[in-house]
Amino acid sequence: MRILVVVFLLVRVLWSLETDPVRQKIESIEQDSIFFKAGNLKLGEGGVVLTRNQSHQVIIAQAKILEIIDGKARAKITAFHAMNQKFLPTPINEVKVGDEVLFRSFYNRAIALAPNQEAYQFILKNNPKIQFMHIDLFAAFLQRTSVNDPKKKHFQAFCPRYSIGLVFIMDSQAVKVLDCQSFTILSTQSLPDSSVMQKQATTPFFSRITAANKPLGSRLKPNKSKNYFAYYDWLLREQ
Repeated sequence: MRILVVVFLLVRVLWSLETDPVRQKIESIEQDSIFFKAGNLKLGEGGVVLTRNQSHQVIIAQAKILEIIDGKARAKITAFHAMNQKFLPTPINEVKVGDEVLFRSFYNRAIALAPNQEAYQFILKNNPKIQFMHIDLFAAFLQRTSVNDPKKKHFQAFCPRYSIGLVFIMDSQAVKVLDCQSFTILSTQSLPDSSVMQKQATTPFFSRITAANKPLGSRLKPNKSKNYFAYYDWLLREQ
């Protein structure tokens, strides 16, 4: 009985994921690094820096947590381009002490990549607190740009358009949960049983647009994701 309890608790830990937004004030700055209280934040989480401009807050940079020591987090700041609009002014504020850094603002919204419909539904069913945007949106996005093999840059371009914070990707080892902007693996979840995993995989992932052994984009471009598990094992191993 004790073993069963331990296993159950381990599964709960693997499946737990904090999705509530976190705001922290920047306490110090060194070149392109900002420092603030870590709280329950994790390495690799991506966020944005907010500064007050007259009566409202504006995003002036994005941040990625690189280090957590003794309850203090260090994040690298880079230019924020995700919501650039041709006819809107570009914020020119510099990051300063007292500005806020915001994390997990869209961790309640995600997309899920899986090899078949049963595996896709498995991810959705086991994450009831997450609002999953339909995977057809991402498939159509790739198709419009003639992409067969989704890469980090494609997720980073897609997610801000639909206010998506997380990406769930099923590879041969686990369901990996990633921060969409930093593309860092935040947690892992267990796989469905082998009967689901052994069903024919769709290229490059299950959707109502994609099909087995058929490229999503151009036939003239590489189509490595036709081997679903080999491709996503490689993609996530690179992170």
